[in-house]
Amino acid sequence: MSNASEIRSDQNLADRNHDLVIRLMGALNRCDLDTIRAILAPDAVWYVSGIGTLDLETLLAQLQQMLSVAAVARTTIVATTSEGERVAVESRGNFEFPDGRAYRNHYHHLFTIRGDRVVGVREYLDLRETERVFGPMGGGA
Repeated sequence: MSNASEIRSDQNLADRNHDLVIRLMGALNRCDLDTIRAILAPDAVWYVSGIGTLDLETLLAQLQQMLSVAAVARTTIVATTSEGERVAVESRGNFEFPDGRAYRNHYHHLFTIRGDRVVGVREYLDLRETERVFGPMGGGA
């Protein structure tokens, strides 16, 4: 059985990781590539259900291409759960573009943190909605 100091230490780790992920979610919402790059490890692996695995540079290029021109960019965090090196986030995105397109999706992200960097992400979303707005995404993983 864990003693009180181990429990506090585990909770402190979970709280730190939670705060890091919330900062990352804010940066993703703003398409703040510098902050995203500072939080994600250079060798981070970002898996998107239905698309496959993206490396950091591919992810940043796609974010910039897809979301940087949004006139409205709002992500609402619905729920979070933090345990050890993992943080789960359920969220809803609302993005509106100058050409009239609206992108609204629901997400579940599972982040893995080591040290002070995110090293892995598993993202689940409605791929049909993504492709309706942005066109075919490829992959199929």
